[in-house]
Amino acid sequence: MTKRRLTEAEQAFNAGRKELLASAEAEYVADAPFVFASRIGVATALSRIEFFKKILEIPGAIVEWGVYRGNSLMLFMHLSMILEPYAINRSIIGFDTFEGFAGIDGDKDPNDINETMFSDTNDGYIQKAIELNDLVRPVNRIPRCEIVKGDIAKTAPAYVEGRDDLVVAMLVLDTDLYESTKVALETFLPLMPKGAVVVFDEVAYKNFPGETAALKEVVGLQNIELRRLPFDPCVGYYVVS
Repeated sequence: MTKRRLTEAEQAFNAGRKELLASAEAEYVADAPFVFASRIGVATALSRIEFFKKILEIPGAIVEWGVYRGNSLMLFMHLSMILEPYAINRSIIGFDTFEGFAGIDGDKDPNDINETMFSDTNDGYIQKAIELNDLVRPVNRIPRCEIVKGDIAKTAPAYVEGRDDLVVAMLVLDTDLYESTKVALETFLPLMPKGAVVVFDEVAYKNFPGETAALKEVVGLQNIELRRLPFDPCVGYYVVS
């Protein structure tokens, strides 16, 4: 979240949570994350779990388009380790600049955002977390999770070039922006079989219209059955048919 339109209650919650976190030891926070979690964070985790369950029987990669601090990416890695520990043909690939928004469109994206938003991340932490979990993961000689850093409008087309093995079971679109969402749809949809799931983190959402604009342009609303989850208000998805 950009946190640019918070209510007074939300501001008070965030301030109190920040104070609580500052008083706690890092290991305590890591071992009891729901003590410190926000409602939005828990809802996001629940939605990712629901989407993961939808693709358990579909081989191929999970592509997360917009990683930020890696919470959803690592959740997908944990779910795969637990629910399908020997799925050697499941990869989890996260694309992000790790430096904030890139490619803001003056017409289709909000005018109150800037390139510094979501730059407060550290891809080194995420990479280290991947490596640590690889130590205890079954069949850990075969890579399961990776991050791809850079301008994703450029890194993704380069990544899929020559990858005849690449099938995408789920595409999670969470860059919030028009141009990058369009590139993701154009790049990965041809690699998605029937039954695969396409997730939009902000769809039909006025504060971030870019994802929806890209969906209309590349796919067309009349060509899909767009669905929602009742507990995660801005998320939408469709199943490839």
